[in-house]
Amino acid sequence: MLTNRERFMLLNRVPPLSSAALHRLLVAFGGVEGLWRAGAEALQQAGRISPALAERIAQARSDEAGLREELALARRCGAAIVTWEDDAYPAPLRSIADPPPVLYVKGALASDAECAVAIVGSRHASAYGLQCAGRLGYDLALRGVAVVSGLARGIDTAAHEGALKAGGRTLAVLGSGLAQVYPPEHEPLAEQIAAQGAVLSEYPMAMSPHALNFPRRNRIISGLSLGVVVVEAAQRSGALITADCALEQGREVFAVPGPMTADTSAGTHRLLKQGARLVTSVEDILEELRLAPQPAGAAPLTQVERQVLACVGGRAAQDIDTIAATSGVGASAASTVLLQLELKGFVTQRQGKRFVRKAHGVTSDT
Repeated sequence: MLTNRERFMLLNRVPPLSSAALHRLLVAFGGVEGLWRAGAEALQQAGRISPALAERIAQARSDEAGLREELALARRCGAAIVTWEDDAYPAPLRSIADPPPVLYVKGALASDAECAVAIVGSRHASAYGLQCAGRLGYDLALRGVAVVSGLARGIDTAAHEGALKAGGRTLAVLGSGLAQVYPPEHEPLAEQIAAQGAVLSEYPMAMSPHALNFPRRNRIISGLSLGVVVVEAAQRSGALITADCALEQGREVFAVPGPMTADTSAGTHRLLKQGARLVTSVEDILEELRLAPQPAGAAPLTQVERQVLACVGGRAAQDIDTIAATSGVGASAASTVLLQLELKGFVTQRQGKRFVRKAHGVTSDT
């Protein structure tokens, strides 16, 4: 008999099935066990999906050979498999609109008490951009902040390497399966990251690096982070997609200014015009996210306080029940912790006992 983890893995192998559609199906059938017993027609109606997709889901449930192959490949690569139902699933990622149902992880995921910041930018970075990304990655890691990026050439690479040089943690989110590291020349870098942090993907182990995978994985980069720092981005850059994801998720957005004549400054300068926090040093990030060293005598945040704070958005106010559900601490405990965070100046209470993180960020175009 299949475990729920194995069922999630099989569902994750159905390419057109989005996390939003899967969530509708799980709600409709009361969980993955009920979904497993449903016929194709019931799946179609409950999930508002096409007959072809419903049939693919029904067929995937019996793909035990594919499941065995996937599990064997994960073992050979040293990858752990984490699903929505697992306690190890990152709490900040649970709070986004479409969290991935399955994560393949090589290394160690950040604990809920750990703070993370994403650094993203152009693959065709200048020497200036590489220097900025490397320095910010180093300075953040040196202060105990995990650095999240996408293992791409250019800015991502510099950010990861900066964090590694500082002896800190860094997480790389792939747009391919863990058995298909892209770009291939970054396999040694991926191994270093796994030893000092984690390499992760929502895609099955052998998934190739299709172009459409990368914009989608960007929501995970921002979802794992308190904020996203964009270092060099042209007008049509994947880094700007990550910034948009951050806005939708209530994360903070930062941008590093560059030469006004450089194409890779156009995107970052646009973000700054929209209200992104200007970054000239790591202190700008730490101050905005309230991660800077606290005054003498101030009590540091406890693990549960950090866990709850990671699930409070910086834009849309959230009610206690929502924060309690995403943080996993329970409504009563969440209420107490939120009061403590309010007294310490980390959150603000809005009308109707709804809470928002005390910080500033980018205003959207809408």
